[in-house]
Amino acid sequence: MRESRAFQNIRNVEIITFSAIAIALSSLICFAAYDLGEPNLSILSVFTPSLVALVLTAISKGRKGIYDLFVVQTVRKLSLKCLFLSLFGLPALAGLAVLTSMNFDFSGFGLRSTQLMPQFLVIFLIAVGEEYGWRGFLLPRLLNKFSVFESSLILGLIWGLWHFPGYLIGTGVPQQMNFLIFLLWVILGTLFISWIYYYTRSVLTSILAHMGANAAFNYLPILPEFTGNMKTFWIFLIYLTATLALIFYARRKDLLIRKE
Repeated sequence: MRESRAFQNIRNVEIITFSAIAIALSSLICFAAYDLGEPNLSILSVFTPSLVALVLTAISKGRKGIYDLFVVQTVRKLSLKCLFLSLFGLPALAGLAVLTSMNFDFSGFGLRSTQLMPQFLVIFLIAVGEEYGWRGFLLPRLLNKFSVFESSLILGLIWGLWHFPGYLIGTGVPQQMNFLIFLLWVILGTLFISWIYYYTRSVLTSILAHMGANAAFNYLPILPEFTGNMKTFWIFLIYLTATLALIFYARRKDLLIRKE
């Protein structure tokens, strides 16, 4: 019992330490970018979750821990269905939201942009820079204490708070929406990614899902800065909420019940 409690305390310290340092580094980078008058420098904050995960893992578990974090959680046997769902699940819901807002007028449906570079490279770097921290390091530790649903709510709040410094200086977060609405999206997105991670234990699927979401926001007319209103984004959130409700209800024994 003592050993179990000791491990529990270690996990608590790791969760709190990781979250605090990741948010603090993001805040420092965004403040420096604002102070220097170079808001684009805030892009460096996207690497802080994975960087903090790397340092904390190296300190606590050494080379084997780093190998487990970056290799074991990436190189896994995955079905094409999981890979496809990870990459295209959120874009499919976003596309459906766009069509709904257009009353399913397919003739008017199109991509906001067709340029692949450098957008796709940035989307990839953002996902890699974040996901080994959020899903590779933090989520497994939360899952040792909480259910998938509870872990997602906690992680979503932390992930959302990590975005807040960027919101304050006008980078990395849509400025034409209230931050609380953005936070709602982050929590829902976390539930989606956590669901896939739980069954695959793969950071690769998390990276793909993160890329899919950012690609949808970049290439589809869904954000208010491109549409001029919140209608399409709200429809997207409604579709995503309904989808997650069905998934978590159907898999409630896995996703809603805390594992002892």
